[in-house]
Amino acid sequence: MGERADMDVLHVVLVVLVAVAIWAVVELALTIRRARSSVEEVARSANEAIAQVQPIISKADGMVDDLEPAVKQVQPLIERANTAVDVATVDLASLNDILKDVSEVSGTASSVTATVNRVADSAANGVANAIGKITGKPQRAGARLAEGAAGEGATEAPESAPEAPEATERAYVTYGPTRAEGAPDGSHEGE
Repeated sequence: MGERADMDVLHVVLVVLVAVAIWAVVELALTIRRARSSVEEVARSANEAIAQVQPIISKADGMVDDLEPAVKQVQPLIERANTAVDVATVDLASLNDILKDVSEVSGTASSVTATVNRVADSAANGVANAIGKITGKPQRAGARLAEGAAGEGATEAPESAPEAPEATERAYVTYGPTRAEGAPDGSHEGE
């Protein structure tokens, strides 16, 4: 009986194992069926999404086709822009050189003007000193020249306008006899 009991237990275990195997196969079949329905649902959703995206893709493809000629023209435009920038850089360098030359010329002209003013002031002072020695009164020609230089931007009175009389006594310079009208050249009246 010991063997039979072992056999009965073995049969029971085998029956249980077969039942578990059948149950596992049924569960596997149900899981596969659910997975298949899920896959079909995902595939349906994917097909709908593809159907909705397809017009967008075709429009994007058409836009890319339209852009191809423009893209081909971009490279020459970039090369032209680079050339224009290079030319502008050269022009700016030339302008900088010209402005530097103008600055140097302006500086030189300013120096020349200052020198001429000093020479004219010195000459006017010399003439004023000579007139002062002749008349016995000191003259201020340099001060008048400096005043004239300071008021260069101001409006000046015309040269023919009479000056206001001064309160001080004026000295007149008299010259030798003038040439008489109708007298031959070189002859003076009263010589």
